[in-house]
Amino acid sequence: MPRHGRTAAAALAVLACLAAPALAAGDVDSMVLAGGRVGLDTPAELSLAVTPEQLLTDASPPPCREGFDYCLYLPAEAYAGTNLRSAGLAVTRREDLRAPASCLLAQPDGWSGLQPGVVYEGPGSPVATSRFGDVGEGAAGSYTLGEVLRLYDGVQCWELETRLALTRFENYPPGQVEEFSDADRADVERLLWSVLDSAVVAGEPVVWPREGTGDLSAFVRVELPAEATSPLVLRGEARGVWFFEGSFPVALLAEDGTELARGFVTADGDWMTEEFVPFEGELAFEVTGPTPAVLVLMRDNPSDLPEHDAAARYELTLR
Repeated sequence: MPRHGRTAAAALAVLACLAAPALAAGDVDSMVLAGGRVGLDTPAELSLAVTPEQLLTDASPPPCREGFDYCLYLPAEAYAGTNLRSAGLAVTRREDLRAPASCLLAQPDGWSGLQPGVVYEGPGSPVATSRFGDVGEGAAGSYTLGEVLRLYDGVQCWELETRLALTRFENYPPGQVEEFSDADRADVERLLWSVLDSAVVAGEPVVWPREGTGDLSAFVRVELPAEATSPLVLRGEARGVWFFEGSFPVALLAEDGTELARGFVTADGDWMTEEFVPFEGELAFEVTGPTPAVLVLMRDNPSDLPEHDAAARYELTLR
């Protein structure tokens, strides 16, 4: 039987107005996160929970992953009668990511190889942000859509994750539910992003990286030709946090992930700093013809702790 808390048509009408460009006066409240530095708007269309027990939904997957400090989520009546299961924005204090570099660069739980976009002006920055992009997961019966973002407020690290969970519409008998369309998804995402875009730190607006960016030039930069012959000479600069004992590892990978070369580049100067330090090195390789490849500049991580892993990737052609 369909789950109609209200008719499907009425539910979709609610979705259509959830993220109107301008909300009427009184439709938005605000809250300050623990620590008192970060403020967020809380639209009336979203409910707030600070413990899993406060979530007024038994949806699976839930609107926020376990461990959240705050969960702003869409009430069930807003999407009753559709194949949307839940939608929310989780705000989680990451006590394990205390340094700005770790906060901005550590891979989201369960992921590897993501290169975030970063907004960071260096040591002393009052605020810094990163954006890892889509971290959705899929299965035969259901899937999730969403992004992971990080905010370093000058004192502590916050992780913010948007999440939409859906069951696959094609798995329902015809006519049982209304399809949660791309337009519906865009409306809900705009609502969640209205919270993110309202973020302030000590009264100053937060700037998030643009969607689809994966730029780590705030931490490491390298000069590269579009086409390279062996040996590939590497010159650039990286912040001291990228080095350990004056070097960090680099690798050349073919498109299929096959390793073509591996080595290290060396700091040209004192690397015990958070500022940029010049580096240089080279990689010798062998290819039989023009070969698309990826150069990977890896943050040296002697601790082997995943929160300190990071890598910048650059596409080029080897000859």
